[in-house]
Amino acid sequence: MVLVALPKMTEGTPPDPLARLGERLAKAEAGRARQLPGRPGGANLQQGLSLGLRIGVELVVAVVVGTGLGWAIDWLFGTQPWGTLVLFFLGVAAGMLNVYRAVTRIGGAVGLAQRSAAEAGAARAAQTMGRGRELTWR
Repeated sequence: MVLVALPKMTEGTPPDPLARLGERLAKAEAGRARQLPGRPGGANLQQGLSLGLRIGVELVVAVVVGTGLGWAIDWLFGTQPWGTLVLFFLGVAAGMLNVYRAVTRIGGAVGLAQRSAAEAGAARAAQTMGRGRELTWR
């Protein structure tokens, strides 16, 4: 009879630290997903829709106001169709300028300079810590 010594198998060995870290990360992600359910589109979709609506309205209103003023001038002074044509094209130019300003975000609040992303983040952090909101003046 031959006896062979086999190594002892114990379950008391400590688990792999990377495996424990992976399990903790998975639990944290699952908990966060439950707290903040994902919305398709969300804020980005709303921002895009609001910018598109603003661009459309500003362009149409500028053309309509320009054409209306031109028609009124033609009616008052009898210069048909020149007042309507000139102010129509001025309205188109004004509408395009408004679209350009809206897309490049030039038309911010009067007197306030545009902040960089870092400054805006720092201001938000300061505001959440209880300090007042800081404004940058031109």
